[in-house]
Amino acid sequence: MSRDGGRWWKADKRSETSIALTPLQRYTFDLRGYLLFEGVLDEATVARMRTVIDDQRLPPADETIERQRFGHNGDLFEWDQVFCDLIDHPLVLAVLMELIGPYVRLDHAYGITMRPGTSGLGLHGPAEPFDSSQYYLHRMGVLRSGLLTLTWSLSDGGPGDGGFGCIPGSHATSEPLPAGAESLVVEVPQPAGSLLVFTEALMHRTVPWQGADTRWAVLYKYSPGSTAWGSSPAAPPAVVAKMSEQQQRFFQPPSVGGFIPTITR
Repeated sequence: MSRDGGRWWKADKRSETSIALTPLQRYTFDLRGYLLFEGVLDEATVARMRTVIDDQRLPPADETIERQRFGHNGDLFEWDQVFCDLIDHPLVLAVLMELIGPYVRLDHAYGITMRPGTSGLGLHGPAEPFDSSQYYLHRMGVLRSGLLTLTWSLSDGGPGDGGFGCIPGSHATSEPLPAGAESLVVEVPQPAGSLLVFTEALMHRTVPWQGADTRWAVLYKYSPGSTAWGSSPAAPPAVVAKMSEQQQRFFQPPSVGGFIPTITR
């Protein structure tokens, strides 16, 4: 057992062996606003997730955001345990500790599918001049993000294939978004099994998908324990109740007191 701020939290085996971000990774995130970790999921895990998604017989993706997203409101976590295991994956715990802190909640999660030739949202980011749920701060050596997105890629995305694009460093600028900013967007190729981490304070967009295969990814969006971006819980109580004790802590409501979710290494 470990104690933090008077709140008890029982560590499981995976959290005890959790890793930490390196100084270079911290510097890179502070500089660019995102990190890419390749080869986090093995081929068997990616294949299993794709099979589970295929078994849902989802409607084919088209041009609309509504048809490109799936698995909302906790559906992902009902389909298979593998999606629950990503909530507190050891690398995820390391990322959250460094970029949000010990009090964290899973705000919402869903999947994305895109067929070749389609696009998604255009360039977007936090509301100016300050967004209380989508922000980035660096104070006295501590990195802190508001809403933080962790995207697990389930299909290969190479240079020129599209997918995630952003304006590197825009999470730290104090200037309003100018006309012509689209010209500054950089594509971030994401191969299958990789994990992309970015702060929602970063100006980002979906670059039209040009991959040979349909794009598949699942997105987990975490918030500090005291805030919420979404208006609904990430999963209903009945679904959360089937998860591990540690995973359940990520679904508590936002609060500045009481039993806020906490993670340790």
